[in-house]
Amino acid sequence: MYPPGPHPFNGMPQTAMFEHVDTQIISDPAALLALADRLRKAPRIAFDTEAASFHRYTDRVYLIQLSSDQETALVDPLALPDLSALGALLGDDHIEVVFHDADYDLRVLDRDYGFRARHVFDTRIAAQLLGEPAIGLAALLEKYLGVTLDKKLQRADWSIRPLTREMVAYAAADTMHLPRLRDLLAGKLEAAGRWAWAKEEFGQLEALRWTGASAEEGYLRLKGAKLLPRRAQAVLRSLHHWREQVAQGLDRSPFRVMPNEALLALARSVPQSPEQLHAVRGLPSSLAKRYGDQLLAAVERGLATPLDTLVIPERTPRHRPDASQEARFERLKLLRNQRAAELGLEPGVICPNGALQAIARAAPTGREALTGVVELRRWQIEALGAPAILAAAADPAGQ
Repeated sequence: MYPPGPHPFNGMPQTAMFEHVDTQIISDPAALLALADRLRKAPRIAFDTEAASFHRYTDRVYLIQLSSDQETALVDPLALPDLSALGALLGDDHIEVVFHDADYDLRVLDRDYGFRARHVFDTRIAAQLLGEPAIGLAALLEKYLGVTLDKKLQRADWSIRPLTREMVAYAAADTMHLPRLRDLLAGKLEAAGRWAWAKEEFGQLEALRWTGASAEEGYLRLKGAKLLPRRAQAVLRSLHHWREQVAQGLDRSPFRVMPNEALLALARSVPQSPEQLHAVRGLPSSLAKRYGDQLLAAVERGLATPLDTLVIPERTPRHRPDASQEARFERLKLLRNQRAAELGLEPGVICPNGALQAIARAAPTGREALTGVVELRRWQIEALGAPAILAAAADPAGQ
């Protein structure tokens, strides 16, 4: 909730016009319930969220945008203690929810509120299945609707209040055009005979859940950390812990305190004096000056850490395929690439390498076995052709 005093949106019109669509800022429970009642009558609503992981230590949803064909609303989660009315809209069997690139939005809505969506239409997936060369929202809106989006606020800090007029306009534009874009893309999918493909992909989105970070210690998730010598890993762990404490105290994204590359450079160099610290390549001089004593203390703690207290990094065992499996994979990849070119799709869209590897491992000999490959969608079997897949997955006689 906001602290007592003037509401952060005071001084800003509560309804502003952007391309003849009302944009409302919803910041009290009564207005939210009224919005939900209106949207419940709509056959589809567009949905988007804004977070602030680029700026804040703890990520969360800071703004929710919704649009029907008649109105656009920005819901302020910081002002509202209960957003269950929005959760009910997402889970309504009679409402299609339109996203552009739904994956992250659905995961954070599950993480923060436990909301689950039904009947999703994702304009990004639709564009991929149509073979669009550019699948970003700005590119699609410009191509199909002649709308030009100003994306300079892509990394804006959505946790700040009040939002500027520019931020309100930017956030509203992310959903107000989606219903029209959805209709145009749906028509093209139908005409291309790919609506069933899209429907199967959209159905997969309903199962998305927030999985959180790996249980592995945070410092080991830094690129290159697992390749460091054990003592350097101990120093890196100490430096990483220091950065987390500073970032949490400042409520700032950790990489904005110190980039990962600088932590790794310190762990490799193990500086033990101010002179050595300032000589570390990859550590900005401004950070060495600002945090010098703290960094040297963190390095010292890392050097004093008993190595037997360190977690042994887990490495996923790599199963090298045998020659037969590798040959099956190459034949399947050739088939996939040929069909992708014929259909005007990116190879990874029609069937990613991971699914091809799964087929090569399974070496299915019949359609039932092929449909049992869980990594493979039904529409992908149709697009590639079951007989062609089985032929590519079959080992030549005598092999």
